[in-house]
Amino acid sequence: MLRKATAILGSLGMAAAFLVIGAPAASAGGYGCAGGQIATYPVKYGSTTYGNIYVYYDASTGKNCAVNVATTAGGYGKDKYMQVEITRCSETSPSSTCHVEDEDYEGYYPFKYYAGPVEIYASNKCINVSGEIKYNGNTATGTNYGADHCG
Repeated sequence: MLRKATAILGSLGMAAAFLVIGAPAASAGGYGCAGGQIATYPVKYGSTTYGNIYVYYDASTGKNCAVNVATTAGGYGKDKYMQVEITRCSETSPSSTCHVEDEDYEGYYPFKYYAGPVEIYASNKCINVSGEIKYNGNTATGTNYGADHCG
């Protein structure tokens, strides 16, 4: 009886290990963005990080996507004004400037957790992202400063 119970437990353990190891990876993306994360930019007031701008790229659609997610220091879970913007630049290689061709923007509404997602198609072009969080009378900002993530 003990051998039978041990054999059953061993089989169950191997089945559980297969489910963990053999299971497909969770789909990429986050906060309403599809694709894989390609960058993170801090949204800061002084040396305090109020949030992070997460940038994603979906190769199947050619779209870039961004969200601005508050941290605890930036009032995560509390009403505050936030914004996030993604811009398609006319530049085709990284540059310290971005000449705007098109943009998607969301913000300056009271958000509790994050602003976005915003997305843009930028085949063979560079993008620029920026964000802002207003919390406790302070305005934190973040950007990737110029044209980046080209292609």
